[in-house]
Amino acid sequence: MLVDSGADANLISGEMWQKMKSEQIEVFTSKKGSSRILRAYGSMAPLVILGSFVANISVGDQRIRAEFFVVEGGQRCLLGDKTAKELGVLKVGLHINSIEGSPFSKMKGVNAKIRMLPEVVPVYQPMRRIPVPLEEAVDRKLDELLKRDIIEVKSGPTTWVSPLVVVGKSNGEPRLCLDLRRVNEAVLREHHPMPSVDDYLAKLGRGRLWSKLDIKEAFLQIELEEESRDVTTFMTRRGLYRFKRLPFGLVTAPELFQKAMDETLRGCDGVFWYLDDVLVEGKDLKEHDERLDQVIG
Repeated sequence: MLVDSGADANLISGEMWQKMKSEQIEVFTSKKGSSRILRAYGSMAPLVILGSFVANISVGDQRIRAEFFVVEGGQRCLLGDKTAKELGVLKVGLHINSIEGSPFSKMKGVNAKIRMLPEVVPVYQPMRRIPVPLEEAVDRKLDELLKRDIIEVKSGPTTWVSPLVVVGKSNGEPRLCLDLRRVNEAVLREHHPMPSVDDYLAKLGRGRLWSKLDIKEAFLQIELEEESRDVTTFMTRRGLYRFKRLPFGLVTAPELFQKAMDETLRGCDGVFWYLDDVLVEGKDLKEHDERLDQVIG
């Protein structure tokens, strides 16, 4: 069934209902027709409901009793919002995959060093004003980054200072970015080789099962060496801060991250990666799971 958070009911196509009856599924109650009026998204015409039934439905160890409506000519079987949440296959809220106040994870044994052209004079840029309605939200975001061990307060003399740029996200929360254009002009590039699409196409396709992994906030998982942190200093109305992790917007960040991934995953058979995307393949379930365990273990 397709999980549909916009559906108010669980819908089964007439064809699927006939198949389920032929396999003698167990139901508690069933009846023809229905007084309930259901409409498809974007349509005012009511669906033709052939009947309804109540049955047990389970996912893993979670088992509940739910009502299903049989729809004439239905193309997809939909699991509605209420039932999906009760089963635990649909979760909504900020608590998902979130550990409040804990340090953000980082790659073990990996530290990035930002090398600068010695002849370039550091640039101190003034603070950019933030709209007053966003000030409190920006302060909360700074506190969050501090708790997650991503930034730290900058104390003592400073050389490079970049302005903070606030970009509004669709959910109303601010996204904090650094304008590192002046810093990037002085950064010595790593020039680490980046894999091409042709490289992957030549190697892929030998397996039958694949898993795709996406690394969350990838660059921030690499810790900066102490002497490289000052070039990421930025100014806010609360003072100066600097990054302890590899920031987005740094010209050499993709190369540093790819290098770290190459060193971490080198020697893993059937594993391919480009920046924060990792693909694991296997000829069968056993081989696939062994390789996946090696990557995430």
